[in-house]
Formats: sequence, structure tokens, C-alpha cells
Amino acid sequence: MELTRRTDYACRIIRAAYESKDEYVSVSEVAEKENIPYAFARSIQHDLVHAGLLKTVRGAKGGLTLACNPSNTTLLEVLEAVQGPIHMSPCAVDPGFCERCGECEFRGVWKRADSIMREYFDGITLEKLFEGDGAVG
Repeated sequence: MELTRRTDYACRIIRAAYESKDEYVSVSEVAEKENIPYAFARSIQHDLVHAGLLKTVRGAKGGLTLACNPSNTTLLEVLEAVQGPIHMSPCAVDPGFCERCGECEFRGVWKRADSIMREYFDGITLEKLFEGDGAVG
């Protein structure tokens, strides 16, 4: 599994929204600070709003802010909001992906890796991540 650039940028946007607390921060400010192309940041912002992770307000005092509770919103939710379900190999979730899935020794390994990875990301809340409460390790 490889995180896309879009997903990396989404994580940066979420961090900026978290750091702004209850204040709205402009997308252009976030894009500049995080070195994200503005049009790309706007597109990603749309996905994060659609997933219920961000809310936006238009206008001079507008921008984006978190729409979710950082104490129970997980990194897995952020990753999947942008990238969709994460998995090591297509065969781990789709037994019809390959004619050898029923006899392949690796499929079970990929499925277990998926489980470990999902459990790990699901155990990291935004609050733990951004407050440095030992979320990683």
C-alpha cells in the first residue's frame, strides 16, 4: 500500500484545520504554508468536506475548519476519505481478483497485513496525533 500525494496533502490540510482550533483558515493560506498547489488543495478540501471532516465558509472571514471531533476521529477515516479503502493487495479484498486466490499462500498474509494496518490507523485519533500523546510507536 502506498499513500498518494493527494492523501499526504489531505493530512496536511487536516493538521492545519486542527491547529487553527475554532478559527477558520483560508485554503490559500494552508496551500501556501504546506506547499500544496492551490487548485489541488481546493479539490482535496471538497473531498474532506464531503466526508464530514471539514466545514467551509465563504467570504472574507471564511475558510475551513474541522467539522469532526478530533478526540474520536481517526487517521483511518482521513486516509479513506481521500484514498478509499486501504489494502495491501486487491486480492486481499476481492477473491475474484485472481484465479489463484483460493490456493495462494500470500493472500492470507495480505489480509492479515490489512487487518493490522487498519487497526493501527484506526487507533490513532487526530487529537493523539497532533498533541503528541504517543500515537505513533
